[in-house]
Amino acid sequence: MNDRNRPIAPPPPWTRFGAWRDQRLARLAALAGWLADSTLDPSLWQEALAELERRLQRDQVQLAFVAELSRGKSELINALLFGASGQRVLPAGVGRTTMCPLEIAYDPAQPCALRLLPIDTRAESRLLSDWKARPHEWQQHAFAPDDTVAMSRALQRLCDTQRVPLARARELGFYLEEEQPPAIVAADGLVEIPCWRHGLLNIEHPLLAQGVSVLDTPGLNALGAEPELTLSLIPSAAAVVFLLAADAGVTRSDLQLWSEHIGAAGRERSFVVLNKIDTLWDPLRSGDEVQSQIRRQCESVAKVLQVAPSRVFALSAHKGLLARIHGDETLLQRSGLPQLETALGDCADRERRDWLEGSWRATLLDTRQRLERDIDSRVRQADEQRMELQNLRGKSKHAVAALLQRVNAERHDIDAALGMVQAVQSVNSRQMARVAELLDAGTALKRLESLRLQLRSALLKTGLRAALADACDELGLSINRAEAVLEENHSMLAGACSRLNQEFAFSVPGPKELRLDGARLDLESMRADYLRFAGAVQWLRLQSRAYVDRVLLSAQQRLRDIQDRAVADSQHWNRAVLASMQAQARERKRSLHRRLSNLQQVAQADGELSQRIDQLSERADQLRDLRQQLANRFDLALPGVEALPAAA
Repeated sequence: MNDRNRPIAPPPPWTRFGAWRDQRLARLAALAGWLADSTLDPSLWQEALAELERRLQRDQVQLAFVAELSRGKSELINALLFGASGQRVLPAGVGRTTMCPLEIAYDPAQPCALRLLPIDTRAESRLLSDWKARPHEWQQHAFAPDDTVAMSRALQRLCDTQRVPLARARELGFYLEEEQPPAIVAADGLVEIPCWRHGLLNIEHPLLAQGVSVLDTPGLNALGAEPELTLSLIPSAAAVVFLLAADAGVTRSDLQLWSEHIGAAGRERSFVVLNKIDTLWDPLRSGDEVQSQIRRQCESVAKVLQVAPSRVFALSAHKGLLARIHGDETLLQRSGLPQLETALGDCADRERRDWLEGSWRATLLDTRQRLERDIDSRVRQADEQRMELQNLRGKSKHAVAALLQRVNAERHDIDAALGMVQAVQSVNSRQMARVAELLDAGTALKRLESLRLQLRSALLKTGLRAALADACDELGLSINRAEAVLEENHSMLAGACSRLNQEFAFSVPGPKELRLDGARLDLESMRADYLRFAGAVQWLRLQSRAYVDRVLLSAQQRLRDIQDRAVADSQHWNRAVLASMQAQARERKRSLHRRLSNLQQVAQADGELSQRIDQLSERADQLRDLRQQLANRFDLALPGVEALPAAA
């Protein structure tokens, strides 16, 4: 690495989630390895632990940076991510701002590179998510992982512009009346627009490697022109960093951006940054006077945006970056950057840890209970078989033969229990197929697709809000109807478990009730987001065929995602209910075979009785020991909710 690339200051300890996740993955691997070596039924634990591992591995948290142009977003990202590189990486400053949204993440399966999507793709109806699946449509600029200079040079392409006729600019979503200042049309009739629609930056970075990604959105126009940003990417972000300029406060365009693209729901996840406080560092005023002015500005901003004052941070991104480059701790503290870093780090850690902690504990506790019930059932059966054989001591072979005959007759009971389990599975399968059918968003999707085709040729694009509301209501009714069927299925399964326990001495736990609250909350959020977005403010944009196409396509995709979540929740619940029932049925059948084998060998050979009794006693002791080992292993994997590892 050359001198220009050598880190001058160590990167800040931004998040400790990665260490917490690695710790959990190690515990999970140790537990799964022990279970695989045990005699426990894999159907009782394998799927649950594999799903928990997938959740931990694929977990991502996105931080979205939102602001109007020239508020210092790119400089703030430079200070947060690239201060240790010794240089400014993202283009920032007067006349050198990013012109398109940029997602920064790390995927080790992809090369370190900047990928850029041409602006002309806005004229087509495909969603950004569809374009991401078509890598050949993007222009790629690769660089070595340790070559910060080459990366910075590639990122200068974010500033690229091109000159097109005004009509083409409007077709691509620029220079819409009342949204932007009048276009400055050159003598040749051309106007300047960005070259790129969207950027994807894949880089090796310790923070990004822990599952954090960053979304940089350049201004009101970019958000308005890309419905997926407002309706998908920003709502899914763990935190939204909203930037203002300290010397200007909340301008009209800032307020419009805040109200239209972040909304009331976003306030709970938002951090407001009052940037460029160095413009208020007046040498003719005392330090207390300057701080008092900054404090009043923060209080005013909090009041206007209706957020808690504790979520407003005054800082200078430029001075923070400068301090990081030169290793100036005094300037770094004065810049205010560390306070925001701590808040964002805590938010990212807490957001993911709280979400995963509940799933982690619930999954492991349920799995432990299923396995303990299975072991207890096997211990009970071994003890019963041992006592059965002990009662044969001193009795004739006729008594052994009579018991053998009675155990043979018990096959009918086991067959009846197995038949009942199969019947329950058959009814359950039909019920779950009915749930999946009810959760099919086909009717709602057809409603939106019909409107999409209709609006393609319509002179005025109207009816969007009503169609979106109807589609959400339709899926909401489907979720309610599916829940009613799930309740019927719950009652059927609860009755089957009770009957198996009473008539056939099973110990199957009754199923927990399931409500599709997660899918319902997602749907309510979607309804609010889309109805707000499709209001009068967006009327001009919604007259564009490609734009309204993208809005409707994104709505269809989000409905499918909600449907998929509801179906997945239902299936996961159902598999967990059936696993214990099926495992106990299999174990009862194996136990019957062992009893028959023991009695047959006792009947055929003298001296086998004591040996079989000893074997059953040893088996019960081994199972009790296995249960204790199980408890110890789960205690290691499932301690109390501990704090995150300390920062380095």
